[in-house]
Amino acid sequence: MPVTAKQRRVFEFIRRVIDSNQEPPTIAEIGRHFDMRSSASVHAVLTALEREGLIKRTPNVSRGIQIVQQSESNGEGNSEVPLLGTVAAGQPIEAILTHDTISVPKDLQGRGRNFALRVRGDSMVGENIEDGDIIIVASQRTAENGQLVIARVDNDNATVKKFYLESGFIRLEPANPQFETIRIHTPESIEIQGVVRGLIRKYVA
Repeated sequence: MPVTAKQRRVFEFIRRVIDSNQEPPTIAEIGRHFDMRSSASVHAVLTALEREGLIKRTPNVSRGIQIVQQSESNGEGNSEVPLLGTVAAGQPIEAILTHDTISVPKDLQGRGRNFALRVRGDSMVGENIEDGDIIIVASQRTAENGQLVIARVDNDNATVKKFYLESGFIRLEPANPQFETIRIHTPESIEIQGVVRGLIRKYVA
């Protein structure tokens, strides 16, 4: 579904604010600019823009709107995806928002929207994911047993773990025996944000 004229105006306003202030507007600032008195109206527009792949939002962050870069290719079969911040391979930590992008090979990307995260911690070394690696994530809200996922826990924390849906609870499994399994008994306290497609590692001589 193409974006409406109003949605496009909101998108262009967000882009202008980021260009001029180096940070995106808040929900309240968007509402005031367009005389939308209900925050739900602003959220509806942002949801439509996110659905069309124009923006990416980080939940529970006041200025958590990211313009998704639309560049297609650098001539080597790569394309730019947003590097949204840091995710924990250890105990969950709050995702840290950035506004960078990274060039990623096409074969590491899933269909639809993709993003990248820098890993902090070593709970996933058994899956060859080390501290400092950059993981490429296909944005989706569901996962199958055994997949590596980015999950937000208790609304404000993010972690990378193996996902398992058990009888009566969800299990987030590390790949390092020094770390404990995370068991979640209330499904509403976990949000799957994506499935890991691959990683990029920069070797330092």
